[in-house]
Amino acid sequence: MHSIAFRLIPVITLLLLVSCSSNAQQAEVVNIKPGNLAEFLGNNDAVIIDVRTPGEWERGKVESALTINLNHPQFNQVISELDKDKTYLVYCNSGNRSSIASRRMAQMGFTSIFNYDGMHYQIRQEFENLNPTGKDLDD
Repeated sequence: MHSIAFRLIPVITLLLLVSCSSNAQQAEVVNIKPGNLAEFLGNNDAVIIDVRTPGEWERGKVESALTINLNHPQFNQVISELDKDKTYLVYCNSGNRSSIASRRMAQMGFTSIFNYDGMHYQIRQEFENLNPTGKDLDD
């Protein structure tokens, strides 16, 4: 009996190491506070994702943002089809749903995820201040 337990120690140790290493590889979600959008976008080529509902999008959104409703049953599937190596900035109405979406993305293997930790009107205002003419930033 003692020898069986002794033989299991390396197996258990290996399993623990594998489970710890997979958690260590999960990306950390970084919060971007209101007022820091210009600096963030100046340093990152980020895809912006709005995870609010269609009714909320109709009332206004960051023009270039992808719209992917967190509450839609296919949210995980749609998100999983995105390039996991790109940088993403996720926002919603208040920071709650974007935080949930960001954590899901990290669990799916995305490597660079940022959560806008503010209100939707704040990110829209900051984005508009970066581009007051309304022209494409690539022009």
